Amino acid sequence: MLGRMKITRSGVGPEVALQPAASDWFNCLWTAATCWFMAWMFVRAWWWPRELDDGRWVRLGVGVLLLEFILIHSGAFFNNLMTQKSGWARNKAVIGLTTLYLGYGLAIAFVFRSWWILGTFALVMSGRLWAVFTGEQEIDRAISQRRVAASAMLFLGLTFATVFFAVPRGGLTPELLNEVWPARKGGLWERSPERALAMGVVYFFVLGLVEARPPRKWQPPLANSGG
Repeated sequence: MLGRMKITRSGVGPEVALQPAASDWFNCLWTAATCWFMAWMFVRAWWWPRELDDGRWVRLGVGVLLLEFILIHSGAFFNNLMTQKSGWARNKAVIGLTTLYLGYGLAIAFVFRSWWILGTFALVMSGRLWAVFTGEQEIDRAISQRRVAASAMLFLGLTFATVFFAVPRGGLTPELLNEVWPARKGGLWERSPERALAMGVVYFFVLGLVEARPPRKWQPPLANSGG
């Protein structure tokens, strides 16, 4: 009977305590820092909106969350493609998914009139495509799997929370919203963008906590277990 297995730098082995290398800590802390930076941007857009592009970030913050949803979705699919054998079948899947997500990215950027959103989307997607074609190691895929799982659970849970729990309006006065986002429609996040901005604060702060420490990198039960 096989015991529990763990991903290590040399492949698959028995459960052992893995000591993260300095590069693992640097990568995780760098990723965490970017998440905390985004959380601070959402705080400023929520409480001091005039400080960020004279209030334009209120609308942009909602677009960033929509973009994050697409990136979470794409991360799950591209992470799965890393495990597949290279060849035309996998390449077709990559081309199809890239085209689909590019369409989503362009649509969001167009709706929110933001090259910043499009540039961020292109940067993240290029990294995921590079990972697929260069063949990430199992240890790297395990880190990616943790990120996908944590971000998906956080995003869905906090999205539901924005429906049922009110939050302070912060600096988002009716006069400011009419000025910086006059074409708002009937969606909840459009009527009450403070809910989306508050979600962005919590989402990126907690995700940063998840990213800050290198994971234990447990092997999925059916992956590379040798039968």
